[in-house]
Amino acid sequence: MTRSASLVPTILVCKNSMLREGLKHTLSTTRFRVCSEGDGDGQDETDKAPSLFVVDINLHQQATSDFIRDIKSRYPTCRTVVLAEEFDLQSMMSMLQSGADGYCLSTVSCEVLVKYLDLVMLGEKVFPSNSVLMDLSAGKLSRVERPVSAETPDNLQIISAGAPIRTLSSREAEILHCLMQGAPNKIIARKLEVAEATVKVHIKAILRKIRVTNRTQAAMWAVAHLPAAGASDESWASR
Repeated sequence: MTRSASLVPTILVCKNSMLREGLKHTLSTTRFRVCSEGDGDGQDETDKAPSLFVVDINLHQQATSDFIRDIKSRYPTCRTVVLAEEFDLQSMMSMLQSGADGYCLSTVSCEVLVKYLDLVMLGEKVFPSNSVLMDLSAGKLSRVERPVSAETPDNLQIISAGAPIRTLSSREAEILHCLMQGAPNKIIARKLEVAEATVKVHIKAILRKIRVTNRTQAAMWAVAHLPAAGASDESWASR
């Protein structure tokens, strides 16, 4: 494949001109070609439809979710990555549920940012796993009160997009709630009064059913799909 064929038309939608210029410089030596600089309307000034939008969450604040949905309605095949200054689990979930393909902290290095974009263009959902795990382990589902340090490429986490989900048993739902709290297998086994080996078998089954590859991704999936702890698990039980 030639370089020209692999170029990704990219639109930057930023509130801060310094951030926009920084992104342009970072992407100037990559396959992500900045073809338009959005001022908030997401309009593309080129003949070729954009393949990627990089959206500064500060531009629209609480309305960013609506903005992402609007982009997706106009450009159904494009990818969208949201940039945020600080990690906020609820905000991230809102962005992903609105159709964003990635949620990235603006504190990451240039190398990590490009890696995020590459994964997103491969059809993956990408987010900062260390930040997610920190929040889930602390039992937080609200705004993080302190900035989170930059991630490294090894800390990127992905969730398969559009994967079919098979029905979970009530026991698997219980274990997912434990994973949301950051509990290790030994604690889960003690709480559910089963062998640790049984917990491992259940976790493997859970990862397979919800199409993720590790505990952090499973916990993220649970935040978005499971009812709150203590709620009825009947809807998740296998018939």
